[in-house]
Amino acid sequence: MELCAVLLSWVFTLSDYHRVDNECPEMRMVSHSWLEEQACNGRSCKVLGWYPGDGDVVYLDDRMDLENNIFHTSVALHEIVHWLQGRQGAVLENCEQSIAAEREAYNIQSQFLVEYGTYYPVGSVVPMLRCEEPDEQQEG
Repeated sequence: MELCAVLLSWVFTLSDYHRVDNECPEMRMVSHSWLEEQACNGRSCKVLGWYPGDGDVVYLDDRMDLENNIFHTSVALHEIVHWLQGRQGAVLENCEQSIAAEREAYNIQSQFLVEYGTYYPVGSVVPMLRCEEPDEQQEG
């Protein structure tokens, strides 16, 4: 819980989010295969963290060292941003809103890493994210 409180403080410092209570999500360490099953529909992927969009649990790859690896810590922060987005009423009713939420989480994660004097290229997937046009969805 202590790490979560520190990461929430960082989110509040690096964004316009504000503290609404003293709660933190549970940071549950799970296997990479579990994350692939849940976050990537069973496909092999590089997922390290996942927030399902509701509830008070963020799921993190149990291979990560959150205490000693700043990049791993930043992944936890990224998922906490998603949790906070949900807690503070982010509306993710369509693709554009979901992509905007992802961009915001990567931006805060990147700022966090820079504040620690570390550069990791996070969010490289964001430029590839796009919403299907209605015609593309029908062709499916």
